[in-house]
Amino acid sequence: MDRAPSRPGRGEDDPNGIRRSLLRDAVFARLLDDVLRGVYRRGQRVRLDDIADDMRVSRTPVREALVPLEALRLVTVQRYVGVVIMHWTVEHMTERLRIARTMITDPSTGPTAGDERFTTAWLRECSTEGGAFVELGAWWLRRHGAAVSADWLSSQRAVLDAFYKDDVAIANGIDAAVDRRARMRLVERAVRAAEADALDECAAVLVELASALITLPDRFRSAA
Repeated sequence: MDRAPSRPGRGEDDPNGIRRSLLRDAVFARLLDDVLRGVYRRGQRVRLDDIADDMRVSRTPVREALVPLEALRLVTVQRYVGVVIMHWTVEHMTERLRIARTMITDPSTGPTAGDERFTTAWLRECSTEGGAFVELGAWWLRRHGAAVSADWLSSQRAVLDAFYKDDVAIANGIDAAVDRRARMRLVERAVRAAEADALDECAAVLVELASALITLPDRFRSAA
């Protein structure tokens, strides 16, 4: 699986000189953050033109950014209505982790196991333990031969990485800073196991990390 960012060809630049793919990614990250922090309320209807005006971009990168957001079930784009923010909950976020945990504890197997070696460079773009879990878990699933499960888990990285950031967590009544050191130790243990290609040990640590992230909302509520 090629993780290098795609390089847009000629003719894919924004009139302002920003490459269209970078602009789309920036709009996606901003929209994702705004949805998760509640800047856009659940059930709110937003005109595409209003989003574009607010971000000072054209409609095109907004439309492109809405595609993955819709796939993540955070928004829906309705004709004649505009963008509708879905009624997502914290439970919806932790359910993604429960699914991933089950995939690791009871993985499907393909015809051949992957032979890709783990590299810590994949974690550079991860801001939180949620993102690190996805990268490690997706690698483990590919290594185990569960390519379809790995692809699904990889598709969840952006939302799970963003959800466990301090400001987003606090906006959802969760104190993500509490017990973070213990979760980061689990990430470090999983990385060491992955680098050693110790699949059983890596799986055990990933299951423990997923459980810690799942129980975080109930255990450490923010005072706010």
